[in-house]
Amino acid sequence: MSLKQEYIESVYKVVFYIEKHYNENLTLEELSKVAGFSKYHFHRIFKSVMQENVADYVRKIRLQNTLSKLKTKKSITDIAMESGYETNASFSKAFKKRFGTSPREFSKKLKIQKGESMLEPKIVQMDPIEVLFVRKRGDYKESADAAWISMVEYITKHNLFERVAVRYGISHDNPTIIEAENLRYDACIEFHGTLPKEEGEVLRKQISGGKYAVFLHQGDYMLLGETFKSVGDWIVANNVALRDEPQVQKYLDLDPSGIAVKDLRTEIYVPIV
Repeated sequence: MSLKQEYIESVYKVVFYIEKHYNENLTLEELSKVAGFSKYHFHRIFKSVMQENVADYVRKIRLQNTLSKLKTKKSITDIAMESGYETNASFSKAFKKRFGTSPREFSKKLKIQKGESMLEPKIVQMDPIEVLFVRKRGDYKESADAAWISMVEYITKHNLFERVAVRYGISHDNPTIIEAENLRYDACIEFHGTLPKEEGEVLRKQISGGKYAVFLHQGDYMLLGETFKSVGDWIVANNVALRDEPQVQKYLDLDPSGIAVKDLRTEIYVPIV
């Protein structure tokens, strides 16, 4: 493994650690230990790979994870505390600086737009799923394609096509709020048998188990945004309590290349309490 690749893998260990523990008091010392570097070098390596410093990344992840919570009946104070802010005032100030509006106003607009969602989910209990994944950042139309191209290259290189069980996608961010260059997409594969080894940007993680509301989207992947909007309406209209996990897309068509776009099927798993 090249030194550059080692740096990238170490930084992404920290990225995933931050995303899992963003509501805790994360120190430079703690994060540098996760990366396996001294704190004196870690922040420079992180900025070189991620193009932003550690503190800014932690702040961004904390704020982005509050967006879905503002659709629910939780109070602003509870959301602030759960997201790692010591006071409601510090949370509101950071939120307004990032999104140009207060969390209270943002939440109010979401709840005014309740609407009547025609979607009706099924409720399932899911076991944790071990997957290999590739993450790309950028506009979802480009980052999703890039992530799947990298994943297919890995599968082809190791002749793993017959072992592919299920394809999943995780779109971490709301593209109507977050800048295109900061959108995070994970292309994930569940395999039959033992999970193959990590290599380069193909890393390992677990999709969390638990209770999910599952919605079916049929048609073009590019139109998933419309279904996500209806899912948001359902969350607001039904006062649904969400778990602190990302929504997951399960692509029911293992090989979409031979299927008409209008017939593509995608399940959206929404983590609920």
